[in-house]
Amino acid sequence: MRVLDTHMHLGECLVFGLNIREEELVDYLNKYDVVVIIQPFPGAPDPVKVHDKIYELSIRYRGRVFGLASINPFFSQELITKELDRVLNQLGFVGIKLHTAGHSISPLNPRALPLFETAKKHRVPLMIHTGPGSFSDPALVASRAEEYPDVKIVLAHAGFGIYANTALWLAKKYDNIYLETSWSYIYDLQAFLNAVPDKVVFGTDLIENIPVEYAKLNALKVSEDIKEKFLYLNAKKIFKLSI
Repeated sequence: MRVLDTHMHLGECLVFGLNIREEELVDYLNKYDVVVIIQPFPGAPDPVKVHDKIYELSIRYRGRVFGLASINPFFSQELITKELDRVLNQLGFVGIKLHTAGHSISPLNPRALPLFETAKKHRVPLMIHTGPGSFSDPALVASRAEEYPDVKIVLAHAGFGIYANTALWLAKKYDNIYLETSWSYIYDLQAFLNAVPDKVVFGTDLIENIPVEYAKLNALKVSEDIKEKFLYLNAKKIFKLSI
């Protein structure tokens, strides 16, 4: 069964003190035979350079690596617009990330609007961090989901246990809200797949978390059809991947 990991990072993060090296990602690709959507960390010293490295990986592993743009919304509006247009038009990136905690920004902050507008313009999903951290309550996304009904919004970590019920309620209520489940509790993951099986996508987030997410999946009591949707088909459709 094919696997599409919608949430993985590359490079250094000054905010959370993390670093994922290219060699670690290559090992992941080789060991698991997985398709991965990769993004910079919110604390990347230079997200533009990380975007370029992700693009290089996507060329080397064509059809198995895709890019998700992440840039601080408090950078200059000119830089944000230029970079997002570049990676979406020229580098073939498949979505945008709004990191509420890492960039300390609410989805309701006017500085977040260019990300929603660009996602609408390019018809790509917008992934939004939910769970721990400032401005990370998924309930803050509700009004934006109403304002941008044509933008697919992926709630990263699906509330991260803390707000799992809220994330699920939003996915039930809004056609354009989806759930990415890295770090979710296993009983929350089971509830998501039972309630909205067409709106849940697999993710790992960190190299160290990879075996954990696969172990949770193996422990679940769901049909093979539901597993295939969760692991591959839902994300392929949401991110419009030709693979």
